[in-house]
Amino acid sequence: MGEKKPVDKISERYRIMVISFTLIFAVIVAQLVNLQIINGEYYDEQSQTKLLAERDIIAPRGKIVDRNGVPIAVNRMGYAVKIAKTGMTEKEKNEMILKLINIFEKNGDSYEKNLSNYLTFNPIAFGPKNQSEDALQRWKKDMVVKADDMKLLETPEDVFKYFRKKFYIDDTYTDEEAYKIMTIKYDMLIKGYTATNPLLVAKDVKVETVAQIEERSHEFPGVIIDVIPQRKYVDASSVAHVLGHIGVISEEEYKTYKDNGYTMNDMIGKGGIEKTQESQLRGINGKKRVEVDTNGRLTAELSSEPAIPGNDVVLTIDMRLQKVAMKSLEENIERIRSKADYKKNFGDASSGAAVVIDVNSGEVLAMASYPSYDPSVFLAGPQDKEAQKTINALLTDEKNKPLFNRAIQGAYTPGSTFKPLTSIAGLETGAITPQNSYITDRGTHVIGGWTFKCMEYPTYGHGTIDVVKALATSCNIYFHELGVKVGIDNIDLWAKRFGLGEYTGIELPWENKGIRANRQTKKELRNDEWRPADTAQTAIGQFDNAFTPIQLANYVSTLANGGKKYKPHIVKEIRKYDGSTVLKSEPEYEQLPIKEETMKIVHEGMVAVANTEDGTVNQLFSDFPFKVAGKTGTPETGLEHLGQSSNGVFIAYAPADNPQVAVAVVIEHGVWGSEVAPVAKDILREYFGMNNDSLPKDQIVVDKPSFTR
Repeated sequence: MGEKKPVDKISERYRIMVISFTLIFAVIVAQLVNLQIINGEYYDEQSQTKLLAERDIIAPRGKIVDRNGVPIAVNRMGYAVKIAKTGMTEKEKNEMILKLINIFEKNGDSYEKNLSNYLTFNPIAFGPKNQSEDALQRWKKDMVVKADDMKLLETPEDVFKYFRKKFYIDDTYTDEEAYKIMTIKYDMLIKGYTATNPLLVAKDVKVETVAQIEERSHEFPGVIIDVIPQRKYVDASSVAHVLGHIGVISEEEYKTYKDNGYTMNDMIGKGGIEKTQESQLRGINGKKRVEVDTNGRLTAELSSEPAIPGNDVVLTIDMRLQKVAMKSLEENIERIRSKADYKKNFGDASSGAAVVIDVNSGEVLAMASYPSYDPSVFLAGPQDKEAQKTINALLTDEKNKPLFNRAIQGAYTPGSTFKPLTSIAGLETGAITPQNSYITDRGTHVIGGWTFKCMEYPTYGHGTIDVVKALATSCNIYFHELGVKVGIDNIDLWAKRFGLGEYTGIELPWENKGIRANRQTKKELRNDEWRPADTAQTAIGQFDNAFTPIQLANYVSTLANGGKKYKPHIVKEIRKYDGSTVLKSEPEYEQLPIKEETMKIVHEGMVAVANTEDGTVNQLFSDFPFKVAGKTGTPETGLEHLGQSSNGVFIAYAPADNPQVAVAVVIEHGVWGSEVAPVAKDILREYFGMNNDSLPKDQIVVDKPSFTR
């Protein structure tokens, strides 16, 4: 028998591998034929509808409420229109944009018009942000690709033509239509947009607008309707300067905030608490991963990460007290103006401020600045002509300055409200003592070559009086003399200790430091040396002294509580959206080195102002069930000879025997301090619940305030 040949195992394995690879290759080829030839059109269409995108879920801004939870700034949901980038030609894009704008205008909706800040239409002119030559040149430089193109942008008409060409807007469109298209395309240029990061073009649009866009969706490729939170202010006119407002982030702000995750579509605080607490109020946007088609429309939502709302800010402000303060300022300014005699009162009282502080914590219970404004107007879009007209009036009203927060930005000569400070300096330095504080007022006195006269009795004066009587009657000669005895350096030392002419650190923007009259100030302002007559003037709150109402309120609060100088604050608490506490303000104070006996004497003098026969407001608080301590001030502005009334200032605390609250009021051209004091009376009546007519006088509780603490 013959032998069997051994099997070539290597060759057999090779044949198996070849057959396997051949089969796999055949399957791949068959699948490719199926995908690209047999069903190629179908799968191509499917792939075009499954672009992956990640979009923001806008986080609601934190609420702002008063100390009792009364809402001031809240949110509501509104429809927004956005445009995502698609494969449209520039011609198709222009046609679509104009159709979209026509829907907005038909329904009275506003849309983004950032271009109008730089270039306006009807007439074609450079906008308000291009008023200076430097700003105009910077903007032009940003708009051109090549430096040589700058010569094409000489006039507003040149810029209009340049944009028309740059944005491929042909002659089939009128100039007006072209400008409308430019407004959207300008934002596309400066803000940028993609298929996954659409451009916001209109917010808070009407339901009719949404319906019309959806009904004609085939005409608006890339247009997306989204639901986003919108800011809403609730009855906020009385607290506008504290609240502030929000607005679209500017190019300058974006440069500052972009590293914190802000985009050019974001809203940001522009003033007040909205500005200073921006980092707390701003939430964290969520994300949703979606499938979209080539028109940017949602086809499927794959996953989402919810937005985290911003933190809520609880103010120390009590809105009831705030409204009373604003109303009283308005009514008393009108009352003073109506009493014009054109001797002292020239009928020019126009504006003012009032600040109320809890003397035992430094909490600001009310901060009113008159005239005020409705911050809601700043939430309106550029299409709202009436709103824009109002905003322009607010920004350009140099006479009334309604946007100016007089409570922290206005610096006013304190007049005689400074005399308690001079009294403290006199008692603490030993220039006078509690046992012997007598000075003689003979009607006139010469100090440093200047003749000073008693305002009330220029012929014979008040005679020999002590510091309590001097405070009650507000005797100028007494404090001229005392000031010279004390010396300017000691007066300035005590003024600084009480926080006058110093920042308080209140949580609001643009606080004015104020000015103290002293050697350094005179050198800086007048380039002159200090003289005794300057000290005499400073001692009665005149000369270069200029303090803010909040400084005056904190000063009188420190007088009330025996020398504890609290840091005034307006943020009481910050809470997360779930109610948990992020931050709770704790009282901060400095105990001033003042003798108890000194404070007792000054307290007695301020009580005498409102409760003795020769006090300057002796009858005003006579119907109160407790005593009020106060001090009037009638600071001269130096313009009285030109027919302008003096300012009126009043400071007070109550109850005098158990102080709880301090008030400072300033009315520009208020004529007399006694004319201003009724504002403080209205505030104290509300604070202690005395406006409740059903409550008998003997049942008014004064050992605790009527408001939640």
